[in-house]
Amino acid sequence: MPRVLGERDVDKLKSYIVDLYKRFIPVKALPPDLGGRGELERARVLQEELEKLGLRVERFDASDPRAEGGVRPNLLAVLPGRDESRTLWVVAHMDTVPEGDPSLWRSNPYSVVVEGDKVYGRGVEDDGQGIVLALAAAKHLVEKGLEPRVNLGIALVSDEEAGSRYGLIYLLEKGAFGPPETDWFLVPDAGSPDGSKVIVAEKHIAWIRVTVRGRQAHASMPHTGLNAHRLGMMFNLELDRLLHERFTRYDERFEPPVSTFEPTRKEENVGNINTIPGVDTVYWDMRILPSYSLEEVLDTVRAVAYSFSAKTGAGVEVEPVVLDEAGEPTRTDSVFVKGFLEAIREARGVEPKPVGIGGGTVARYLRRHGYQAIVWMTCDETAHQPNEYTRLSYVLADVDTLLHYLLNKA
Repeated sequence: MPRVLGERDVDKLKSYIVDLYKRFIPVKALPPDLGGRGELERARVLQEELEKLGLRVERFDASDPRAEGGVRPNLLAVLPGRDESRTLWVVAHMDTVPEGDPSLWRSNPYSVVVEGDKVYGRGVEDDGQGIVLALAAAKHLVEKGLEPRVNLGIALVSDEEAGSRYGLIYLLEKGAFGPPETDWFLVPDAGSPDGSKVIVAEKHIAWIRVTVRGRQAHASMPHTGLNAHRLGMMFNLELDRLLHERFTRYDERFEPPVSTFEPTRKEENVGNINTIPGVDTVYWDMRILPSYSLEEVLDTVRAVAYSFSAKTGAGVEVEPVVLDEAGEPTRTDSVFVKGFLEAIREARGVEPKPVGIGGGTVARYLRRHGYQAIVWMTCDETAHQPNEYTRLSYVLADVDTLLHYLLNKA
């Protein structure tokens, strides 16, 4: 099937995409949680561009006294389609993570550099690529006078990198979208180099703090103390064994296809070698298949803690740091997903692969509310890295695929 974009369209949109990147990437949009002033200035640049395209923009400001202007802005804009009762929302986040060590960058992280097909800069992929995808598609439709089959909604949100409580979660609480029967969501925030990877499910996320309490003593007199460090190692190894024995389900949609339980961070206990620690604290990162509940896992951890404490005399405290439910996986047989998979197949010439991931995106909040949401774009996954980049060919191919869906499949 012929591509939507002709050669002249590609050349025109390529210039537009580069120009748009150069206007908003230099405007930093770091969340206050990550040491920044928020997204207000970047939102102003993007709102102006949306209005230039003739779209009416509604701004939802979440109050945050830490941020510039005391708000975290969220922009919603809609380009009407033939069937105005249905909307495909493209959701992209305006905030970025910091650049990290500047010495690792080949150029200024906030100065867009184009080298051949590649565009470098902090946030050009995560999630500037989603922003330019949405705006470039809208620009093409407006300038060509093309009417999509359904509304094209554009949601540019704040706070994705720090939890989304001032972003998509806020919009959902405010009822900013229509019902799940009429509103569908594309989240361009992860993908693969050939555009075949379509993320339809995520795992639950649990970050757990485990504190084992013993009794501090001099290392030469261990009989007078209770070594929390040794007991902590014993407990965490026992917990590791039981979690992997109990939660063994396999789901081939996910990579890896099992629940994962990883002890990660460890807090310092004592500052010198010749003291037996009285407290030992370890953190776990757990990514749990959605066929289990978070409560099942937490109940297991608490039961192991109770048993271990009764056996050893140590105190064991289990404290959730983050509990983030994934929501029900998006149905691959839904009208929206079937149509978008067909658009990928026809426009890209690849066989789409619906998959699940252990990472978290804003799609999980949409799924919790019953919405059909997919995460998809073409990328080399350079997010959060030094010398982050995207490829113009990737962005244009995604624009073409989105337009193909809106004009032929929706």
